[in-house]
Amino acid sequence: MGNPAYIIRNYHPQDLDRLVRFRAEVENLGRTWGTSLPELTESLGRPNLPPENNLFIAELAGNIVGYADVAPELDIGRVVLGFLVHPEHGAKGLAAKLIDCATRRATELGAKAVHVNIPQDSVRVKRLLCKRGFRFVRRFLELRLDVSQARLPNISQLAPRCRHLQRGEEAELAQIQNRCFADTWGYNPNTTEDVIHRISLPHCSPEDVILACDADKPIGYCWTRTKLGGNMGKGCIYMLGVDPDHRGRGIGRQVLVAGLAYLKSKGLRVVELTVDSENKAACALYRSVGFESWTSSLWYEKALG
Repeated sequence: MGNPAYIIRNYHPQDLDRLVRFRAEVENLGRTWGTSLPELTESLGRPNLPPENNLFIAELAGNIVGYADVAPELDIGRVVLGFLVHPEHGAKGLAAKLIDCATRRATELGAKAVHVNIPQDSVRVKRLLCKRGFRFVRRFLELRLDVSQARLPNISQLAPRCRHLQRGEEAELAQIQNRCFADTWGYNPNTTEDVIHRISLPHCSPEDVILACDADKPIGYCWTRTKLGGNMGKGCIYMLGVDPDHRGRGIGRQVLVAGLAYLKSKGLRVVELTVDSENKAACALYRSVGFESWTSSLWYEKALG
């Protein structure tokens, strides 16, 4: 018997409710890998990146059974591919079809490479990616801290050295981010629009970003987030950086502690983060405050053209 007759097409706005239900169904089946529901919602509203062009839906008999999300980051010559297939269809060639569809879109966009991030233990996906011309390029560590047991100062005690981001400072935050991460692997420069979009998402706010200041000038930041869905009680360090002109002064540790204190004040017990295994300074900083490795993820790359 042949493979089912899947239909792969572009996303339409009327797909949203069914797409959300599909993602929730897969999560309920214990499939936690792939673009999370909050990440999917975030990607659908990215500034100047209409999902109708970059999100592909897989259907069978009118039901959504998978999708592939293409996130263009053309300033650094790549697209990031996220995809998810219902477990019942994982061995039927659908994932390969979605990857090929997304790769064609990346070629249309003029990208030089496609990157995919997967859990370290995804043996089947590793084999699939290698068959589609991808190769392993980077390992990112997943670190975790039981912040409920950590001895941290009240965030108010850290003022005026650290304070929350305020509305109207989005351009300054984008500028700090881009200075902090210029030329680091996989970093795509942010715009003010990107920052505004992310802090305006449901359950996000400017208060989630802690700024380290020298007088009134922001010189570093810790961007925190609260995990939703099945991860209630968990927070994460989304990004942390220090202006290159102010490194070596303990600013990174200072603003990290402030971010952890803020998450703890919200009643969260566990804080997680992701860090490039080759960023030795960042790894050392996180371990110095008690973060421990619990797993890792792998980046695969396919060169185009």
